Amino acid sequence: MDREISRSERRARTFRRLAVAAPLLGVGGALLFWAPALVSPTLSRTRVRTAKVDRGRVEAVVEASGTVVPAFERALSSPVDAQVLRVLKHPGDAVAAGDPLLALDTSAARLDVERLEDRLEGKRNQEEQLRLALERELLQLQSKLESGRLDREVLLARVTRQRKLAADGLVSAELLAETEVGARKADIDLAQLESDMAAARRQTQAQLAGTALEVATLAKEVAEARRQLELATSRADVDGIVTWIVSQEGATVRRGEVIARVARLDSFRVEATASDIHAARIAVGAPVRVPLGGRTLPGRVTSVFPAIEQGTVRFAVELASPSDAALRQNLRVDVHVVDRVKDGVLRLPRGVATGTGQVQQVFVVRGSRAERTRVRLGETGADAVEVLEGLNVGDEVIVSDMEDYEHMETVNLR
Repeated sequence: MDREISRSERRARTFRRLAVAAPLLGVGGALLFWAPALVSPTLSRTRVRTAKVDRGRVEAVVEASGTVVPAFERALSSPVDAQVLRVLKHPGDAVAAGDPLLALDTSAARLDVERLEDRLEGKRNQEEQLRLALERELLQLQSKLESGRLDREVLLARVTRQRKLAADGLVSAELLAETEVGARKADIDLAQLESDMAAARRQTQAQLAGTALEVATLAKEVAEARRQLELATSRADVDGIVTWIVSQEGATVRRGEVIARVARLDSFRVEATASDIHAARIAVGAPVRVPLGGRTLPGRVTSVFPAIEQGTVRFAVELASPSDAALRQNLRVDVHVVDRVKDGVLRLPRGVATGTGQVQQVFVVRGSRAERTRVRLGETGADAVEVLEGLNVGDEVIVSDMEDYEHMETVNLR
């Protein structure tokens, strides 16, 4: 049969329960009080990279990727119509001036040279025959002239003698007059012969000069054909590297067609590509910075290709030091096109935490803790970013990767 528990016993039981629960509640309260401190992570200062906010210049840049290529490239064209017999060099091969690149079949060109040489010999023979014929004609005229002079002298002597005889009455006046007329006619014939002789000499000189000009022209054509034939070996004219060459043996190339390209290796430029969203910021003449081997090579944009290909814009960069020893053919480099320059602004060195985006959550070192802080950034340069809001000069900011702590408001530092 149940009976009522006394009040004193109930009070004792209550005291016993409180005695057991009090330590548990104390421990629970302590855990609640110290839990945030126990859960908050701690990060070693040696594992993070920090940078301080300062004032200075920020060069807003467009980041692009580029390839180092030769600045000068020589195109070699076929001097004659020919067929490729052998390809002696291939793209990427280094060559010295005078090295043969292609062997061409020049039989047709040789036949043309021989034909020109035959024409030249024929023209020279024609010139010699003309010279001999003209000399013979001049000799005939000279002979007639000498004969006319002798006839004139004879008639003049006869006139003189008959005049003396006529004075003594031994010759009639009619015979004297006839002799004098013959002498005057001899003078006219002699003058005509002298005129014909002078005209023949001028004609001879003109005909010989015309023939000599034809011979000289043919001789130049022969010399040029021989030179073109010698060039048909297709030799490199500069030291460099073959960038392109006709690769198919047996192919027919026409006169003037490009058969090989040789680039010089003593001067380089950069061909770069950037996202087409930056196309409006890339203009001819814009300054360029090319980081290379711990240094920065300056340059400028020399041309921008008008076509957008696969979401990228292409442009060419001329370097201020195109013969820098660090430059190599096909070397991949970063290219920074300077768009705008700001002086005297708050800036922070670039890092993982300040890579892209205008609004950032960064950790600022304050004593033994790093506190997450919202900042607004401005122009982004190659090595620094402009700070618009959220930081002051001298603030120390963690710029290394803090992705594992992005959900934390504070991180302890030791």
